[in-house]
Amino acid sequence: MGKVILTVQYDVKNDKRNDYLVTVEKLKSHYSTNQYVSYSVYEQRGKQNSFAEIFLAHSEVSYKKFEESDDETADQLTAELQDYVDGKTRYTTYIETK
Repeated sequence: MGKVILTVQYDVKNDKRNDYLVTVEKLKSHYSTNQYVSYSVYEQRGKQNSFAEIFLAHSEVSYKKFEESDDETADQLTAELQDYVDGKTRYTTYIETK
């Protein structure tokens, strides 16, 4: 089975950047022990406050387990991040080709 990547892309309100970065560090720390996915956050080069969260699962089975897991801490932190978003959030899922 191939790897799965989920990207979550959005822009952050300029006046909420520091709050966003603090919350994202909490989320990184939380996901550092997740057995189903690895998690990282990137800022777009040349476009300040435009971010992408990247979730990488090593198989479709792991990704499905991640989706189905009940993680209140992650849900709470993710909801907090949404308070800082300016505009739309774009979700894209990629499956590794064989």
